[in-house]
Order: sequence, then structure tokens, then C-alpha cells
Amino acid sequence: MMSLVSHIQSIIDNIEDHDYKILQYIESRMRYYQYVPIEVIEKGVKLPPGILYRSLSKLTEMKLIRRRVGSIVGYTLNYTGLDVLALKSLIRRGVIDSVGEKIGVGKESDVYIVRLTSGSLAVAKLHREGRTSFRKIKRYRGPVVNVDRKHWYYIAKLLGEREFKILAELKAYNAKVPKPIAYNRNCIVQEYIEGIELYRNINMDYDLALSVLRDIIETLKIAYTRVGIVHGDLSEYNIIVNINDNSGFIIDWPQYVYRDDDNAEYLLERDIKYILRFFEKRYSIMLDYNSVKKYIKGDSSVI
Repeated sequence: MMSLVSHIQSIIDNIEDHDYKILQYIESRMRYYQYVPIEVIEKGVKLPPGILYRSLSKLTEMKLIRRRVGSIVGYTLNYTGLDVLALKSLIRRGVIDSVGEKIGVGKESDVYIVRLTSGSLAVAKLHREGRTSFRKIKRYRGPVVNVDRKHWYYIAKLLGEREFKILAELKAYNAKVPKPIAYNRNCIVQEYIEGIELYRNINMDYDLALSVLRDIIETLKIAYTRVGIVHGDLSEYNIIVNINDNSGFIIDWPQYVYRDDDNAEYLLERDIKYILRFFEKRYSIMLDYNSVKKYIKGDSSVI
């Protein structure tokens, strides 16, 4: 994994202190400007003009920032710029040693293998929700208020913190979710689970598949009865089968809702029906929906 330097690690390695200072300053001013005017940057970072303009050109070429030219010249962060700020902060804090290959990419997150300073492997999940439509982002209930007025970077950072905290709560009750290690901005560092996503055509016999399904149901029960939440977007794409002990882990929790939310009952029913239908179709496992729902809600001790 780490024999070759990944693209994002090479970017981090080439970021000098003054480059980092400029990125941080642009980020801090983005709450006030869509593009931070060059005059504001000049006044805020207090760097010699030659160093400042060379750095801005370098950061633009590396696609960490974007330049706007017109009546007002200004700069704003790109997603990669936010990623670099988060990952470099985690490196400076002594959490991450280096960043390896990208192992997942989607509309809502990019995922990298990282090496911790302890030497063990972990996963860095970088939230990307701002690149989806704001209409879709509204499903992230709870902390996202007046979401249409929020900048993409604010949403990505908010959801990174939100997911980190809920993973910690779930893990405290031994739910089968990745253990959260640290977070910064839009980045969550979490346990690396050596496994295979359920949507891939995994060759499991009936008994093994049933065991994985029971792990999923048990985690949904812990989430509902102990933590008071519903996953809200459960499918075979956010379930991982651990190849070391054949257990089933649920990932991707930022869209959770509290069980007293107006939509919680509908989302819980959808989660249950979807996953039962998948296991029935793929592995011929037939569990009674009503019995599973009662068990998850704590109304029954058996499925």
C-alpha cells in the first residue's frame, strides 16, 4: 500500500508552510466571501508579494484553489484544498503518518488508506456532500439548518463531525461499525476493516449469509434502542463483510435520523425491507419483516 507515494501525499509533501498559511487563511475567509479578494488575502497573510503570488500560482496549478478574474480578483478552495488542510492537520497532530491509495470514490465521499503513526492501517473518509444537489443534502437532518444558505465546505465539515460522533456512540455499545479514531474538517479517520462490500457477488453459503444478516440486524437494534437513531440509507453498498471473521459491518452514517424524527418510522421500515429483500434474493434467506422490526425496536427478544 505504501510502497508508492499517492498523489495526494505528494501534494502534501510539496506544501510549504507559507502555502499552508494561505490555504488556511482563504478557508477562514470563505464564510464571508465566495471568492476571497486578493486584497483581503494580501492584508491577512502578511507575506512578501513575491512569495504570496508564487504560492497562489502554485496552489492554483495544483488545483487546491480556484482563481476568479474580473472586476475583483479572488480565490476559493477546491475540494482537494480542503482535503489537504484536513489531512495535513491530522499529520501535524501525530495521527496520520502517510496517505496511501484511494480505495473508494463516490458522490458523497472519497476514501483513502492511511498509515497511522502507530504503524497500523486505517481509513480516511473525506466527505463530499457539497458536490451533490442541495435538494439531496436536505436528507441530512438534524444539524443542517437553512442548508440552501450554507457553503459546500461548511456542509462537508459539519457532516464529518456528525458522522464521527455517531460512530463513537455506536461503538460504545459494541455495534459493528468502524471504530472512529480522529477527525478534522471533512475528514474522518476510522478503523480499517479488511473486507468486501456486500454488493459484490460474495460467495457465502446460507449459514454464513444468515450470520452476516443477523450482525446487521443487531447493529440496527443497537442504533435504535441504545443510541436512538435510524441509519436511513441502508443497502448492500454500505455493508462490509469482514474477511477475517465473516462478520457484517454497517458503514456510512452521516444521514442518520433520530427515532423521534417525523420520517424515522418510514426510513426504518425502508432500511429493513431493503436489506431483507436483498438477502432473500441473493441468498434465499427469508425472515419475517414484522418480527425483525419488532426485534430492532426492542419489542421482542427473538427474531
